[in-house]
Order: sequence, then C-alpha cells, then structure tokens
Amino acid sequence: MSLGDRAYPLITRRAALLGIAAGSAMLSLPQSARAEDEWGKLVDAAKKEGHVVLYSAFVGLAAHQQLKKDFEANYGITVDILEARASEVRERIRIEQAAGRFVADVSENGRTTTTLQIAQDHVFDPYGSLPSLGHLKPEFKNDEIRLPVFAIIYGILVNTRLVKADDEPKSWLDLADPRWKGKILSDDFRALGGGGVLFYVLHEHFGREFLEKLAKQDIKFSREIPANERRIARGELPIYVPDSLTSMPELKGLPVKLLAPKEGMPYIGYDLALLRNAPHPNAARLLMEYYLGQKMQQGFANLGLLPVTTDTLSDVNPAMTELEKSKLLGTTDATKMDKMLALAREIFP
Repeated sequence: MSLGDRAYPLITRRAALLGIAAGSAMLSLPQSARAEDEWGKLVDAAKKEGHVVLYSAFVGLAAHQQLKKDFEANYGITVDILEARASEVRERIRIEQAAGRFVADVSENGRTTTTLQIAQDHVFDPYGSLPSLGHLKPEFKNDEIRLPVFAIIYGILVNTRLVKADDEPKSWLDLADPRWKGKILSDDFRALGGGGVLFYVLHEHFGREFLEKLAKQDIKFSREIPANERRIARGELPIYVPDSLTSMPELKGLPVKLLAPKEGMPYIGYDLALLRNAPHPNAARLLMEYYLGQKMQQGFANLGLLPVTTDTLSDVNPAMTELEKSKLLGTTDATKMDKMLALAREIFP
C-alpha cells in the first residue's frame, strides 16, 4: 500500500451513499424550516387581510357553509361566496377584470371552464407553492394556475322496482340493449354539463358507432337534473344517465340505486384559481391550501364528491366510499369540447 493509500482510506459505495443521504437531509432541514417560516408569514398576512371572496360555479354546495364557519373559526378570516352557473361566473369575472374592479380572490369552477378562461380571458395569476400540493392523487394534475380540489363522478341511476338486480346495466354498452328503448332519460348530450361529459367520454372509449346505436334508443333529454332524478324515483322511467354520486343523500330512502359500470365512471374535476390582482392574495392562497386539508376533503367525500388527495379519510359514509373507489373512465378535454358538442347535435338532432 502506498503512502497516498494510507493518507486517503478507501470509501465504500455504501458509505458514500449514506454520506450523500445524510448531507441531503442536513440541507433539506433548513429548506423545510424556511418553507415553514415563509408559510407562517403568509398566514399572518392573510389574518391581517381578514377577508376573502370566492366565486363558485357549484350552486348549493353544502360544504360552502361549513367552510365559512370553520375558516373564520380557525383564522379569523371571513369568507364571502357568490354562487352562479359556470358561464355566469366566468362572465362576471371577465367583466370585473376588464373594468379594473377587482372583487373576487378565488374562482371555483369546472376544469373545462377554467381552461377556457386561461386560454381566452387571461384573468388568473399563478398561486405559488402550497404545503399540500404533494398530497394530490396522480390522476389530478395541478399546474401553476389550476388547483384540483374535488371531482364529480357519474354513473347510471335506476329505479330498483323497475330494474331487477339481474337486469341492471353492468356496462355502458348495455344502454344500447333493445329492452331499454324508449326507457332512458338523460341529461342533454348536446350541452355543457353531465350529459356533455358522458357523450365525450363514451365517444372516446366506444366511438361513434356506439353513440349511433344509442341514438336509436329514443333517449329522452331533459336538463332539469333534480326533477329527472325524482321522475326515476316515481317510476316514470327506469333509467337516468348520467347521475352523480352527489344526488344520493337527497334520494336516500327512495327506490333508486346508482350503478358504477364495469368500465368506470366519467368525471369532471373542479379547480380553484387565483384571480389576477386579487384584493386579498394571502387569504386566497390560505383558502386554496385549506381546500386540500383533511376536513374539507372528508366533507366532499360525504357529499358524494371525489376527494383529490391521498390522505386517509375517516368517518365517511361506507356506501359513498365504495362508489368513490370505482375506476375512473375519463374526463373531457376543453380544447375538443366544442367539436364534441357539435357531433352530439349531429348524432342526436
């Protein structure tokens, strides 16, 4: 062994890797501490703002009322929420931003509308880093503008007195069975909403040929969703598509059942986005982080909405949990939606 060898003893690969890991851990500690310090400063600034305004396209979402109570109790920050249809929320934001009247801080809307706002309206700012971003499920992708917070999942609603267990549609393809001709009620495939989502996803998976078979089924379109569900419960028709899991609490005790076809359930995600020149930017970011917290995600699950985080949720209705575990079939692409709606109008004139 040479003098050089004795002066610099051999370092094994394992020791080297352990040394690198230890060094990385030491480096990460200050970074983690800095991140916590920065977030603490944001929380303090949000409390000083004391107010945040949310424009939501989910009308009647029960979680909103609990959110207002809890957020104020936890942070002393009041939450004002305006609810309206997706198109109305988008137009209000566009007009206010164009006029330089910056009222809202956060938008809550479906991914299709939010994506169109990004491309056409330019009304959002990046929301920056949030502590819980790493908890998002792989299928729910965030970017610098769109923060996924929950999803609506769709299945097939049947009247259990008119549709026996052995006859239940097990697949979306079963809707083309001649036995259901003239017996299917549906949200309108030709318009934005659940019907448009279903048409898009069925086309993606089964193609035009299947949809043309459905067109021969004499499907009855109606956009009155709560009334449609009640019509099925009364036995006017045996099947309604697509219905969301969120309807189940309201229909409890009635002779209806939501089915999850074997291929999976179509869904539409909802995003939060930070408005450009938001008057309460720190409170807005704190609100966005709060949406990813366990309490909000658990509240969504109990309402029949699909949580977007990997966190374990307790005290969730078992019936909801089972359907929420169903395979996801797919969702829409905002850039193709106009083309799909035009195709729906062609196939279902």
